[in-house]
Amino acid sequence: MVEVALNVRGDEQLTVDNTAGGVALTRPTGFRPRHAFIAVTNAEIRWSASTAPTATLGIPVVAGAYIDWTDPLTDFTNLITNARFIRTGGTSAILEVTYFD
Repeated sequence: MVEVALNVRGDEQLTVDNTAGGVALTRPTGFRPRHAFIAVTNAEIRWSASTAPTATLGIPVVAGAYIDWTDPLTDFTNLITNARFIRTGGTSAILEVTYFD
């Protein structure tokens, strides 16, 4: 098996509220990340990359869980670009995101 190192290229903290259509990730300027690791804190969210998520539509992720788009053999650029996030309840979630090339 070939080992491939991922290089950290940036971080962000994103508030996920109930914005219609969901909230997008804010990629680092001047860089198109191919990988991301996302920690979901303090509130449940839903996300989708193919349709606008709602409080009842999209992939649910509970507070304290992770979204892991770091498989070094897969390019997640389009997923990172198209993914939208929305909270499911009355409390906004915080996403802690690290981007890699």
